[in-house]
Amino acid sequence: MVDSESVKSSYPKSITTSAQDDRGSMEKKQSVQQRVDSFESGEVETVIDKNIEKSALKKMDLVISPIIGFLYLMAFLDRSNIGNASVAGMSDSLKLYNERFNVAISIFYVLYILVETPSVILVKYVRPSRMLAFISLAWSIVVLSSGFVSSYGGLIITRLILGLLEGCLFPALSLYLTTVYSREEQCQRLSYLFCASGLAGAFGGLFAYALEQVHVGNMAGWQWIYIVEGLISFIGVPLSLFLLPDNIEKSWFLNPQERQVARLRNEANLRYLGQQKFDWQEVRKSFKDPKIYVSAVSQFCADMVLYGFSSFLPTIVKDLGFTGLQSNYMTIPVYVSGVLAFLVVAYASDRTKIRSPFLISASLVSAVGYVILIASNSNAAKFTACFIVAIGCYIGPGMNLGWLNNNVAGHYKRATAIGIQQTIANSSGIIAGQIYQSKSAPRYILGHSFTLGCVLVGLIGYIVLLFSLRYANNKRDERCARGMFDPTLTGDYADDFRYFL
Repeated sequence: MVDSESVKSSYPKSITTSAQDDRGSMEKKQSVQQRVDSFESGEVETVIDKNIEKSALKKMDLVISPIIGFLYLMAFLDRSNIGNASVAGMSDSLKLYNERFNVAISIFYVLYILVETPSVILVKYVRPSRMLAFISLAWSIVVLSSGFVSSYGGLIITRLILGLLEGCLFPALSLYLTTVYSREEQCQRLSYLFCASGLAGAFGGLFAYALEQVHVGNMAGWQWIYIVEGLISFIGVPLSLFLLPDNIEKSWFLNPQERQVARLRNEANLRYLGQQKFDWQEVRKSFKDPKIYVSAVSQFCADMVLYGFSSFLPTIVKDLGFTGLQSNYMTIPVYVSGVLAFLVVAYASDRTKIRSPFLISASLVSAVGYVILIASNSNAAKFTACFIVAIGCYIGPGMNLGWLNNNVAGHYKRATAIGIQQTIANSSGIIAGQIYQSKSAPRYILGHSFTLGCVLVGLIGYIVLLFSLRYANNKRDERCARGMFDPTLTGDYADDFRYFL
């Protein structure tokens, strides 16, 4: 006997009787009643062998997650290695005095935020594998070239180009995951990306310290940081081009039965995936959707926490009395605690199919951490507060993005929504580089206070989204119970679509 289960989509699908026989009003009544029953259950069933599905998901995770994780790991290393290079002597070589270093950090986000929306809309046109391979190739060349810059102007140019290229990456990865995994599977896979950035933060300093000790020819240690990391980034090109599937139904690593399961899963999520043909109407819908802007404001606040956290953590550790290699070691458990917290919470969130309670809780935890950082003069207390902040700083940006992805239906509307959210959110990178300035060290009262305010504003955004989406779901339940279906409503506005809360 086949071991199977019903794969249930998170929206109900219309069920109609055969249209080949003209049976008049009786069939219409029967169709409406079936659809009402489907609405009340909130699900549509597609019979799939659960063992085959489990096998397919395992293969997808083993192939896709390491590739996209590697890409984001190297991207995060390559954008943040400017800090390590500065400590290794770049500031003296390129005369990064006064506010020049802060400008070099912030300038990265100028083109980064401008390309996010148009680039993510193009993903399906270009094909994910080709687009990601090209981005990897181009940014690897830029990072490698950064090791040979000899002036402040040259550094600014490479930072601008790097921002332009990396701005295309994360939205593309996020959108790609929504085409591969169902809504209730996505948050856990997004957590792998943020796990990669956490690992970059934890071990990037140690890796840079090792490269700093390299003295070959006339090249300084900071130059080798760029050169070696740029060369490693080239690995992402063949990984993306030859191993990453553009269409999960035709994946090279799935057997015929597993490909059939992938096809059935896509059919069950047809409303969510949307039409494959580009439609400007879908793009316009995103720009008119209020929930996307509320999500974007909360994402801005969450990213402010993440970017600010990476700025002040080394200083907190330094003030504890650790220097050099020791300080790099001391930051590792802080980053790891944040990564582990997100992995656990993302798993629980996917299992329960809820997002907002975890986001609200993470915000409250981060707020407590910042209050301690502002109020305490104790280095031990401040270091403890870093762990508290870390628990919330990855959950916020990762899960809020996943929540948006879950609640926007239709490929091109979702692509545009991701671009809008990330464009607004990543502008926080420009601000974070300015509010955490060296002259306010070691306490960073202004930076911590501003970031605490962002945490609270983001928290309000999560609560507003929760109640507005719950209200929308309840109204749709009422209409469905009365058999009132508006066929003109499509995507996530349709009567048969339910938002994740």
